[in-house]
Amino acid sequence: MPSTDPAITSGVATFEHWYDFTEGGPVHRALLPFPSTAPAPFEVARWSVAPNTSNDLDVHRSREVWIIVSGTGTVTFADRTDVLRAGDVVAFDSTVPHRIRNDGPEPLLAVSVYWLQAGD
Repeated sequence: MPSTDPAITSGVATFEHWYDFTEGGPVHRALLPFPSTAPAPFEVARWSVAPNTSNDLDVHRSREVWIIVSGTGTVTFADRTDVLRAGDVVAFDSTVPHRIRNDGPEPLLAVSVYWLQAGD
């Protein structure tokens, strides 16, 4: 029987280095505390983009939400561009290419939440 102890199935996410953008900065992925027998359908990552650089153009099978923690940037997705600032949230449906360019003088910091597809 799965544990219902909230100390085991809930808690602070632990981040580890995942990869680096070509020019923008590092990406860290969180290991969520949910049991492997009942994994969450989503994961989280935190990342940064240095001033006057962009993250890598990204497109994947999962839906994704970005939460901008600090900084300012111009996000490009599908055929749109918008300016994002700290506190803004943007969502991308699956297969929509997306990227952000840091237009400000400080690093742009963001958190991503993305929904895993079967087999990912």
